[in-house]
Amino acid sequence: MENRTIDFFEEDIDSFIQDLDRSAITKSSYKRILMNFSIYLRERNIDRPKTRNLIEYKEVLVKKLAPLSVQKVIVVLHRFFRYLAGREIYPDISSGLNPMKTTKVMKRDVLSVNDVASLISIAKSKSYNSLEDYRNYAILSLIATTGLRTIEVERAEVADLSIINKGHILYVRGKGRDDKSEYVKISDEVYNIIETYLANRRDNFDPLFITHGHNSYGNLIRTRSIREVIKNFLLEAGLEDRNMSAHSLRHFVCSEILRSGGSLEEAQQVLRHRDISTTQIYNHSLKREENDSELVVSAKLFKKEA
Repeated sequence: MENRTIDFFEEDIDSFIQDLDRSAITKSSYKRILMNFSIYLRERNIDRPKTRNLIEYKEVLVKKLAPLSVQKVIVVLHRFFRYLAGREIYPDISSGLNPMKTTKVMKRDVLSVNDVASLISIAKSKSYNSLEDYRNYAILSLIATTGLRTIEVERAEVADLSIINKGHILYVRGKGRDDKSEYVKISDEVYNIIETYLANRRDNFDPLFITHGHNSYGNLIRTRSIREVIKNFLLEAGLEDRNMSAHSLRHFVCSEILRSGGSLEEAQQVLRHRDISTTQIYNHSLKREENDSELVVSAKLFKKEA
């Protein structure tokens, strides 16, 4: 087995990334993590990294990143050095690098029904100012009732809207997925908001949500912008002092499904968790078409006026 110096890293990082059977987004994330590690070694003139260097790097990251973020780096380093060892390029120095002690439960405050209803009220009050404001109202309403990830909202297209059993749905390409075989159900209230937005756009663009700037009209709205939209609503609702984000709405949907008597399996189906431990699923027999959990959440937020 070779024991080459740090000079081999960039070339072998590229080979490792090319051999990964992962999405382009995952590959980009892996490469960024490995290049940051390479920079760390170069800055310290470490030519032949050893296990202790990985442990020291982990200690540096612990001071700057959340435990789950550090754990992701550890996973990537393990895979990279196993890859190198398997091709007899460099020893697997990652075997002594222990994982972080993390929990699957996100340590953040949970949004209440009143919190989210307040967000929607704020968004609605602004929605008639501009088409962009109406788009933001539609985005918030969709995420707050379906628990979609921001990347899933970014990927959504007009053609993904459909009907099953006389109800509206949106086909979704989830995290780490290559197709849109799964879907979420959309309540009549939310569908009408989205339909109004699309009707006022008067265009044939594929994305469900687009940018509305003078110089960027029609571009695909990106996850960063979606997160910023939600964050601004949170700030305006007075929730800025709590650890809230767009992802908090996903947790809200899960919590409300369970509070409303839904099963863990129903919550897992709606949120499309891959890892069985995420929602502690034990029974996969439930038919998706009989699960109206999203509509239950939406009914709580869009109460009919007396």
